[in-house]
Amino acid sequence: MTTAERLATLWTAPREAQQPCVIRAVDVKKTYRMGALETHALRGATLDIYKGEYLSIMGPSGSGKSTLFNMIGALAKPTAGKVYIDQVDIAQLDHNELAWLRCRKIGYIFQTFNLIQVMTCLENVTLPMSFAGLDAETAREKAIYLLRLVGLGHRLLHKPGELSGG
Repeated sequence: MTTAERLATLWTAPREAQQPCVIRAVDVKKTYRMGALETHALRGATLDIYKGEYLSIMGPSGSGKSTLFNMIGALAKPTAGKVYIDQVDIAQLDHNELAWLRCRKIGYIFQTFNLIQVMTCLENVTLPMSFAGLDAETAREKAIYLLRLVGLGHRLLHKPGELSGG
């Protein structure tokens, strides 16, 4: 089989046959209520994301992108619909299980810092590693490596207010 034939087979095979579905959102809706006022932040999003897949979620301001991400990240519950992470309905998880899920399965890169203001850059990076069970020295070494990798090796002891947003 030629390379072109193998690629054609991959591209035409159902995604389910290639990789497992790691995130599934089924008819997810979110409505916020303030007194008699209802705001429909999300009106029935359905989405499958497979292992190894890269995608962009785009839309105008107010279209529900952040709301969808908050529900996928177990930060908000849908008004209707279901969100599954590795085939687990996250609405069925308790607070401890949700915390474990966020620590072990979900990673976000936010537009804003979302850092703890009283901690240094190094401390902010090592904190989630500690939650994940890494010992302090391993977490510190890994954090220094990662901060150097993204060009922040000279800012290890700086607080978030001393960092640029660019």
